[in-house]
Amino acid sequence: MDRESIPAQSHSDGAVLFADVSSSTKLYEKAGNAAAFGAIGQCLALMKSCSSAQQGRVVKTIGDEVMVLFPSAENAMLAALDMQVAITELPPVSGLPMAIHIGFHHGPILSDASGDVFGDTVNLAARLAKLASQGQIITSKDAVAHLPASLRQVMRYLYPIQVRGKEAPVELFEAIWQQNADMTVLADTSQRAIRAAALTLRYRETEVRMNGASPPVTIGRDAAMTIVVADPQTSRFHATVEFRAGKYMLIDRSSNGTHVAIDGDDEIILRRDEVALRGHGWITFGQSMAGVGERIEFFPA
Repeated sequence: MDRESIPAQSHSDGAVLFADVSSSTKLYEKAGNAAAFGAIGQCLALMKSCSSAQQGRVVKTIGDEVMVLFPSAENAMLAALDMQVAITELPPVSGLPMAIHIGFHHGPILSDASGDVFGDTVNLAARLAKLASQGQIITSKDAVAHLPASLRQVMRYLYPIQVRGKEAPVELFEAIWQQNADMTVLADTSQRAIRAAALTLRYRETEVRMNGASPPVTIGRDAAMTIVVADPQTSRFHATVEFRAGKYMLIDRSSNGTHVAIDGDDEIILRRDEVALRGHGWITFGQSMAGVGERIEFFPA
């Protein structure tokens, strides 16, 4: 029976969460099929257990990803935090630490007779999970508004994204669940981070200077990006640069990949991966440095 023949019914608002095992392809390559399959199975079991403890219903498992429906944004957030902590306590597999990335959104939930859920809330939650990096929990401003004050304190504003069918950009937040010397759990940024060495990103006439207190810089063709790159090979939302644990991390979020050339090193290609920017170098989007006019230069400021 196809979806069109199953009557859909609208429920009260809820939260949909997607949690995905990070770098699973690399895990299979390095650890082998049996070890990787077992490790991912252990991660999935933990994610499901954490969900059940917060009144979550596992809607489906898709490969190494779970989709869960929660009665509230608070339940989804608490489950996401529990998942991250539980996964970090797992032992490495073939030298690779196990990690997950999570996205969730709060809004109207549509379901069918089979128990599957769909609609805008589901679609946006899935997109947020794809935007999340290893160890990250990303959610929307709408979801944050439904959190209690104690949980809103651990949220940090990221950047807006444009979503098809919506006039206004969707504003994104991440949960700060790991404390380190460069970042506090509360909204105040540590003085050590503020004093960190600055980084400058330059594209044509645009120059963005970052320090440890700066919000993430977004890069892409979309007009809402911090740096708008006029190149058809560049995705609408292609990459971000953010300060984390004392480093400026370039994170690829694109379809075509990001090329990075750091002076003195070979050019590298990022595909849904990240690298620390150091010294002086160049960034191109979807194609190699050779013969490419559209590029971003980075250097210490």
